[in-house]
Amino acid sequence: MAEELSWVRWVTAFFVLAVAMGASFLALRKIQVSNKSWLPIKITGRVRLSRSAELVLVEVENERFLIGATPANINTLAKLSGEAPVEDH
Repeated sequence: MAEELSWVRWVTAFFVLAVAMGASFLALRKIQVSNKSWLPIKITGRVRLSRSAELVLVEVENERFLIGATPANINTLAKLSGEAPVEDH
Protein backbone atom coordinates (compact mmCIF):
# COMPACT_ATOMS: atom_id res chain seq x y z
CA MET A 1 0.00 0.00 0.00
CA ALA A 2 2.81 2.43 0.85
CA GLU A 3 4.47 1.77 -2.54
CA GLU A 4 1.21 2.60 -4.35
CA LEU A 5 0.91 5.92 -2.50
CA SER A 6 4.50 6.78 -3.36
CA TRP A 7 3.82 6.10 -7.04
CA VAL A 8 0.63 8.20 -6.98
CA ARG A 9 2.50 11.08 -5.37
CA TRP A 10 5.18 11.01 -8.08
CA VAL A 11 2.62 10.94 -10.88
CA THR A 12 0.64 13.77 -9.27
CA ALA A 13 3.77 15.85 -8.75
CA PHE A 14 4.84 15.27 -12.36
CA PHE A 15 1.38 16.25 -13.62
CA VAL A 16 1.31 19.44 -11.53
CA LEU A 17 4.82 20.34 -12.69
CA ALA A 18 3.93 19.75 -16.35
CA VAL A 19 0.81 21.94 -16.07
CA ALA A 20 2.80 24.71 -14.33
CA MET A 21 5.52 24.61 -17.02
CA GLY A 22 2.91 24.73 -19.80
CA ALA A 23 1.14 27.69 -18.20
CA SER A 24 4.47 29.50 -17.76
CA PHE A 25 5.40 28.87 -21.39
CA LEU A 26 2.08 30.24 -22.66
CA ALA A 27 2.31 33.30 -20.38
CA LEU A 28 5.85 34.10 -21.57
CA ARG A 29 4.83 33.78 -25.25
CA LYS A 30 1.90 36.14 -24.68
CA ILE A 31 4.19 38.68 -22.99
CA GLN A 32 6.74 38.47 -25.82
CA VAL A 33 4.09 38.96 -28.52
CA SER A 34 2.48 41.90 -26.71
CA ASN A 35 5.85 43.61 -26.16
CA LYS A 36 6.59 43.62 -29.90
CA SER A 37 3.40 45.45 -30.77
CA TRP A 38 4.38 48.69 -29.01
CA LEU A 39 7.57 49.15 -31.02
CA PRO A 40 6.95 51.87 -33.63
CA ILE A 41 10.16 50.98 -35.53
CA LYS A 42 10.30 48.42 -38.35
CA ILE A 43 13.32 47.54 -40.46
CA THR A 44 11.88 46.90 -43.91
CA GLY A 45 15.11 46.51 -45.87
CA ARG A 46 18.84 46.14 -45.46
CA VAL A 47 21.75 46.15 -47.91
CA ARG A 48 25.31 45.44 -46.85
CA LEU A 49 27.73 47.72 -48.70
CA SER A 50 30.92 46.35 -47.22
CA ARG A 51 32.04 44.27 -44.29
CA SER A 52 31.25 47.08 -41.87
CA ALA A 53 28.79 49.39 -43.66
CA GLU A 54 25.17 48.97 -44.61
CA LEU A 55 22.07 50.83 -45.73
CA VAL A 56 18.90 50.24 -43.74
CA LEU A 57 15.35 51.19 -44.69
CA VAL A 58 13.41 51.98 -41.51
CA GLU A 59 9.72 52.75 -40.96
CA VAL A 60 8.79 54.85 -37.94
CA GLU A 61 5.13 55.80 -37.41
CA ASN A 62 4.30 55.58 -41.15
CA GLU A 63 7.41 57.50 -42.21
CA ARG A 64 10.35 55.88 -44.02
CA PHE A 65 14.03 56.73 -43.58
CA LEU A 66 17.16 55.56 -45.34
CA ILE A 67 19.87 55.07 -42.72
CA GLY A 68 23.59 54.56 -43.30
CA ALA A 69 25.33 52.59 -40.57
CA THR A 70 28.96 51.82 -39.83
CA PRO A 71 30.55 50.68 -36.55
CA ALA A 72 31.48 54.29 -35.77
CA ASN A 73 28.46 56.17 -37.14
CA ILE A 74 24.74 56.08 -37.91
CA ASN A 75 23.34 58.74 -40.25
CA THR A 76 19.93 59.51 -41.71
CA LEU A 77 20.62 59.76 -45.43
CA ALA A 78 17.09 60.50 -46.64
CA LYS A 79 13.49 60.78 -45.56
CA LEU A 80 11.43 58.94 -48.17
CA SER A 81 7.91 59.90 -49.11
CA GLY A 82 5.08 57.70 -50.30
CA GLU A 83 4.39 54.09 -49.56
CA ALA A 84 6.77 51.23 -50.20
CA PRO A 85 6.24 49.54 -53.57
CA VAL A 86 4.55 46.14 -53.47
CA GLU A 87 6.69 43.40 -54.97
CA ASP A 88 5.19 40.38 -56.73
CA HIS A 89 7.16 37.19 -56.34
